[in-house]
Amino acid sequence: MKNILIIHDASGFGKCSTTVALPILSGMALQGTILPTALLSTHTGPGFEGFTFLDLTDEMEKIVRHWHSFGLQFDAAYVGYLGSIRQIKFLEKELPKLLKDDAVFYLDPVMADNGEFYYGFDQDYADEMAKLCAMADVIMPNQTEASFLYGVEYTEGVWPQEKIDEFLRIVRQQTNASVVLTGAGFDGESQTGAYYFDAKTGEQGLASAAFIGGKFHGTGDIFGSIFVGAQANGASVQEATQLAVDYIPRIIEKSLDDPNVMQNGLQFELFIGDLANYVRMLKQNQN
Repeated sequence: MKNILIIHDASGFGKCSTTVALPILSGMALQGTILPTALLSTHTGPGFEGFTFLDLTDEMEKIVRHWHSFGLQFDAAYVGYLGSIRQIKFLEKELPKLLKDDAVFYLDPVMADNGEFYYGFDQDYADEMAKLCAMADVIMPNQTEASFLYGVEYTEGVWPQEKIDEFLRIVRQQTNASVVLTGAGFDGESQTGAYYFDAKTGEQGLASAAFIGGKFHGTGDIFGSIFVGAQANGASVQEATQLAVDYIPRIIEKSLDDPNVMQNGLQFELFIGDLANYVRMLKQNQN
């Protein structure tokens, strides 16, 4: 069983980041090891003003030092929220030592959305994050993050192919990573999706699905976790992207039955059995 290093923050209540990634990857027949970057009382979405936040940078260094002492290494790393430039620099130095020679590094450069940085982030952070992107095998930015990382003008809605081509051209000058551009298929009304580019094969295209509901905290973490789970089990970039795109509206539609969905989070747990079945079928087809 492959061991995936999950480097995300952890919220005590409200499903996102580590509390999404660990159960989804476990359900997809992968072992998860966590390296939490911060501990929060709740997620940071609406209704949870005044949440507590504990930066774990010092503890991350102690944990990794302990792992190094007995040579622990991983088959893949899935990195999400990093709370500071210091944490990025730490991973730039230490992550290569934690990964096996054939390991895959998946990076979701969490820092911005809707044309603006999240609180506490700025262009200096984005510039350092771009260096970490250069080390990754797969990067999964949304359109805002892609703009800040690579200097592409941000525009809302579906990016025309010429703009995506420009973005990919700039990315390929700085990294050999495959790219999943989340939100690239959202037209504001009926369709959503993600644009993928497979750096190994050159295959690219838009994976789309019906848009359901609205924007909910933790959606990107669910998407990224499903993508990583599929890829780690042998799916192509295209297959993993389409799988994640297909499941998000299904999960949202089911979750809308909860009147407190904005606080409680999306009910991804109802679909872990389906994802487990997907992995079994994937393995059977590979054999």
